[in-house]
Amino acid sequence: MQPRKASTADIPELIRLRAVALESLGTDPGPVDTPWRLIARGWFDERINRRDDCVCLVVGGDPGEPLLACGMAWVTYHLPGSLWPDGRRGYLDGIVTDTPARGRGHARRILDELVDWLHEAGIHYIQLHASEAGKPVYEAAGFVTGRYPGMELITTPPAG
Repeated sequence: MQPRKASTADIPELIRLRAVALESLGTDPGPVDTPWRLIARGWFDERINRRDDCVCLVVGGDPGEPLLACGMAWVTYHLPGSLWPDGRRGYLDGIVTDTPARGRGHARRILDELVDWLHEAGIHYIQLHASEAGKPVYEAAGFVTGRYPGMELITTPPAG
């Protein structure tokens, strides 16, 4: 199966696959009515229907039918540098294959098309964060460990 662009009808399945990804990373995605899932509906809708600086690809049936895999690419904006002279970089995120469908090359086909989409946009510096399970897929596609390891800070919002 070849990847296709996601549609509005795919949003429930995209949210389900996001929960699959969170579980595989050891994070409890919570119940179906948890706030992040409700927010994700609008988030996906905006990126699928109203933005041209990102693309969401899926593998599966027709829009609204169960999906086997998905992934996203978008343009990020940074200070210009020698590897990204106009300040634009690509970022890949949410590449996940449903557990029963793993090992069939779905993620790699999505990855290749996302990279092609970024190249067509003139972006040749692409970043991602990889799980241990996904790392071999990205390495086989030519990705290497970045020079600057990521760091994060998670703060607690004020009580309101």
